[in-house]
Amino acid sequence: MSDWSSFRKEHYGKDFRTIYGEGVIDFGRDGMNAVENGSFRSYDEYLEVQRDSCGKNRRYFEMCYFSGYPASFKGQIQRVSRKDGKVAFRRIMVEGFYFDGTGFVGKEDHVWMDADGFEEYKPEDCVLFHADIYRYMKHGNGKLIDYGLRNPWDISRIESYEVPTDEELIDQQIRQLVCETCRYYDQCYMDFCMANEEEREERFQFLKNLQPGKFTGATVLAAYELEYRMLLQTGGIKLDKNDRNYEAMVKLAKYCAERPVYYTGDVQEALARMMYPEKPRLYIE
Repeated sequence: MSDWSSFRKEHYGKDFRTIYGEGVIDFGRDGMNAVENGSFRSYDEYLEVQRDSCGKNRRYFEMCYFSGYPASFKGQIQRVSRKDGKVAFRRIMVEGFYFDGTGFVGKEDHVWMDADGFEEYKPEDCVLFHADIYRYMKHGNGKLIDYGLRNPWDISRIESYEVPTDEELIDQQIRQLVCETCRYYDQCYMDFCMANEEEREERFQFLKNLQPGKFTGATVLAAYELEYRMLLQTGGIKLDKNDRNYEAMVKLAKYCAERPVYYTGDVQEALARMMYPEKPRLYIE
């Protein structure tokens, strides 16, 4: 049975949303009715289209859509189509907040919106605004679900801005992961950190260099092993040269072997937190 088959079977028909690969799968049956221009023959096709869309859509919009995080957007107008009543943004910067008050940033490219509200602006202008995020169906190359913006408000002209680089987005995910796995996680509030700064930075640097230029499931596994030593408690780190993360696992095994073990965490707790994180993870490969 494939990973998708078992994953689908586990959640089928439930009012449940969860990360799958580089995207999110909504197993709720009502979700298919909220896809603009959607045309699904069945609930099963709805699930398949979501699976096929993972990693091919606007992931920061997707994260905000499903999680309900408040966000604002900065965009530079690339084109205005008076005929179609549309405006295109060359780049969109997403600035949002998790429910614990900490912030995050993201970026999306080439976003079209209705021109309503942007009539006084022209190409190359930069604007700050809020907007609703919605799901819609793309039919150009098979059926795919993507996310867009509409109903803008609080629009204002701004100076030029810089969207985050891919490296900065990876760093953001890794720092979030370091906090997530920290023993003091429940004692910290917003940006107030109780952890030792040197230890925190050392862990960040190790995870960043584990698979340079990436943030993957191996990064998450490594972070939880460093904190919980769950693999140590269940037979040790197994190295398989056929594993696509083999080099990362070799680095992890060496790093763990060189450091003393002062405590271990609950294995079941670690597995549960890995599978169902409080904050979404956006894998970057």
